[in-house]
Amino acid sequence: MSNSSTVRWDPELIRRYDLSGPRYTSYPTAVQFDPLLSPERLIEAGLATADSDSPLSLYVHIPFCEHVCYYCACNKVITRNRNKAQPYLDTLYREMARSAELFSKGRLQGRQVDQLHWGGGTPTFISHGQMTELMSALRSNFNLRDDDNGDYSIEVDPREADAETIAVLRQIGFNRISLGVQDLDPRVQQAVNRIQPLEMTQQILESARSEGFRSINMDLIYGLPHQTPESFAATLDTVIGLSPDRLSVFNYAHLPDRFRSQKHIRAEDLPGPDAKLQILHDSIDRLLEAGYVYIGMDHFAKPDDSLAIAQRSRQLHRNFQGYTTHADCDLVALGVSAISQIGDVYFQNEHDMGAYTRAVESRASAVKRG
Repeated sequence: MSNSSTVRWDPELIRRYDLSGPRYTSYPTAVQFDPLLSPERLIEAGLATADSDSPLSLYVHIPFCEHVCYYCACNKVITRNRNKAQPYLDTLYREMARSAELFSKGRLQGRQVDQLHWGGGTPTFISHGQMTELMSALRSNFNLRDDDNGDYSIEVDPREADAETIAVLRQIGFNRISLGVQDLDPRVQQAVNRIQPLEMTQQILESARSEGFRSINMDLIYGLPHQTPESFAATLDTVIGLSPDRLSVFNYAHLPDRFRSQKHIRAEDLPGPDAKLQILHDSIDRLLEAGYVYIGMDHFAKPDDSLAIAQRSRQLHRNFQGYTTHADCDLVALGVSAISQIGDVYFQNEHDMGAYTRAVESRASAVKRG
């Protein structure tokens, strides 16, 4: 990429580096995390290198989903039993109290939280009351902003939300929202077990706008079964017509030996490497033509979006939540498998739900490796 409005495409360079590697969206990559570093040592080193006067970014992982999307590689728990959420939240509150004590120095004199994100799983799996309670607990333990000037975002599955849900999210403090779309082609949706009519996404989008959310992101995935350059272009044109503030266009990595749900996807139904490359190339060109700025890798934003402004002013930063304008923030991540960045140290919580719960109950910390 030469700049945000033109892209130089070098097929020879792409072929040269067409090799398997760690997941490209995360840095440091998973192979660099050392399980032999003790949690105590990681936390101590993080505190020693952190700027206690700088603001914080908070991430909360809600792992539950009612339905499995076959492509998904996130850490999740598939269940229709909504009662499973409360014991997890109770454990999360114990971890939260300990993390606030370590990294925020308490509510009254605590470091201001300029960025907040709930991810999953499906954060809107939990009830409206539980979402309100969770945000209240965060406010009790951390110094959340009251002026709506922070970047407080949440991932929303339009199949798991309605206008009332969006109103509750706005009321408790969220001002940014990310909608999972992936693909609008019914054949693709059927193949990945995510039936989501366009009207469903439009209704949530309209609700978010009417409630005053100041930024709306949409997630798309290319490389899914039955996709072609032509079919994905049709999805992209419809999404551009919806005019989200940001777009994420992710590459699907087919790893059925690692992610059991991907075994439902037949390799012969997937577009080949050349087709995937064509989809990416066409998508970049189409989004630039539509006026979006290419932020980097798989992210696009409107020119007046804070990410595009940060890119122009060379203030753009990337952490485990993705691209951000908050380079000065330490990242405190809560929940199963969540990854924090404190000072010069990265550390990750236990990936298994049982191990996470036992770790928090025994030592109020779920840190496993870093």
